[in-house]
Amino acid sequence: MIRFFYPKLALAAALFALAAPVSAQTVLVRVISDDSSSPMVGAVTSLMDVSGQMVTNTLTDERGRALFTEMPEGMYTVRAEMIGKATAETGVFEIADGTTITRDLMLESSAILLEGIEVAADGGRCQVRPGGEGMLVSNVWEEARKALSAASITDQVGAYRYELMSYDRQLDRRSGTILSEDQSRQEGYMTTPFESRPAEDLVANGFAQRDGRDFLYYAPDATVLLSDAFLDTHCFRVAESRNEEGFVGLGFEPTGDDKSVPDIQGTMWLHPETAELQWLEYQYTYLDEEMTSEMVGGRVDFERMPNGTWIVPEWWIRMPIMENQTGFDRRVRNYIAQYHQTGGLVLEVREAGGRSLGQRAQTGGIEGVVRDSLGVPKRGVRIGVIGSNQEVYSNAEGEYSITGLTEGRYQVRFVDTQLEDMGYIPNPVERDVIRGEMAFLDFFTPSVGEVLIEACEGVDRDRSTVLLAGTVLDLRDRPIANAQVRVSWVGYSVAGGGNITVGSDLSSDVSGFTTTSNGSGFFKFCGVPAGIRLELQAEFENRRSNPTEVSIPGTQTGRMTVLQVRGS
Repeated sequence: MIRFFYPKLALAAALFALAAPVSAQTVLVRVISDDSSSPMVGAVTSLMDVSGQMVTNTLTDERGRALFTEMPEGMYTVRAEMIGKATAETGVFEIADGTTITRDLMLESSAILLEGIEVAADGGRCQVRPGGEGMLVSNVWEEARKALSAASITDQVGAYRYELMSYDRQLDRRSGTILSEDQSRQEGYMTTPFESRPAEDLVANGFAQRDGRDFLYYAPDATVLLSDAFLDTHCFRVAESRNEEGFVGLGFEPTGDDKSVPDIQGTMWLHPETAELQWLEYQYTYLDEEMTSEMVGGRVDFERMPNGTWIVPEWWIRMPIMENQTGFDRRVRNYIAQYHQTGGLVLEVREAGGRSLGQRAQTGGIEGVVRDSLGVPKRGVRIGVIGSNQEVYSNAEGEYSITGLTEGRYQVRFVDTQLEDMGYIPNPVERDVIRGEMAFLDFFTPSVGEVLIEACEGVDRDRSTVLLAGTVLDLRDRPIANAQVRVSWVGYSVAGGGNITVGSDLSSDVSGFTTTSNGSGFFKFCGVPAGIRLELQAEFENRRSNPTEVSIPGTQTGRMTVLQVRGS
């Protein structure tokens, strides 16, 4: 079980107020760029006391303004920071009774180019509260911290109208294949679509907490990652290698020897050019041994909005579903039977005044119905997207759904296990995915006869013959290309000397044919004698399959089979 918060939708929303008039004991700050004097939108602006402690913070608006009202009398400074810019701070000033303070801050360009960083510069050390002693880790953390600060402020003061899609999936424990999925949608005003538990509670009681016989799993939000409780109990290091997209990773892990409370470790991924935080991925640590798996964890995405605020457009958590079994020694052991993944997508977000900030979900999906050659819904067909690790199975109504796909054109593969066992997998079907939408794709699985006819289309053959095809595999069920496959028979003759003409891709004699498997291990004989005993065998690099005997009645179109090369 999981505690994954989706706040209730308010019947009456607390909308953003119009700009309030400057009142007594007010600080108005304007933040601009040094290179163009243009306003800096979404800069994190903090009011600090003289001891350096933050009193309050906010994000600058579209005019680069930050407003602090009804402040207590005292001595203060203001600090402004933004990704890719050097931090700026005012001198100390006094807020007296009835005063209004205005200050301008100019942010100078200080782009942190992450493309050329080398982990060796810091020796790969894991640092608690990254600081000046490790400049590489400190610089990367500072850019991630700015995005987290902006996201935390957005969570606390924002009031957007969100359109959300949430889902629950059951996953196969070995392959991660989606076995089932339920989706729901909600829409309304809320401060944030994703909310975590207080950091102090998570650090003290665990990111996975027992609730009777079950566990409640929690994900960290921006406020948790910035908290003293989290920073004091986790250390940071730059990942030793980049991901496939070239992003730079800032890894973190728990410190100390206390492993009695479940914790998390993971990586924050930053864009190498802009230094903007893209997403966080994490795994649960210090779970019971039987619950431990690399698949137990989650992901939280971050995105900067046009008005400078930051939101979480997509998130998910994957948890183990435990069952028990009794061994030969009569001891009961727990094991992971399946995984439960729950998450959500922000499909669209609007400001309180109604202006759309666009479709935020970077993903869409494909859904449809699988039917057999007669049009009857077909259950148990495996559907996957080439280039993605997602696979699902059609249900009793033939329905399937694949979500979490980024916008683009995809090749969708449908695999009927019966045909797959016979050595046939149909060509993938292309479908375009649009962000925030589900593309529809129906598929009809062919019969064996249709597969054979399609394979031998355009080949001239004797109409009294039948078709024979299949796939050559190795011992690990991988297809073998360029294997020599021979079918032979005894005691068959036809007018004209006993030869059967079936095209130019076969070498033939009176007692059989020889062909070569293609790149997918597929082979075909488009015309073999019907109603007699045939012997089929494959050979590759002096290794052979066991001889396979088949007999195909003349009333059938043909047959498919699999040949497995085993040894010399």
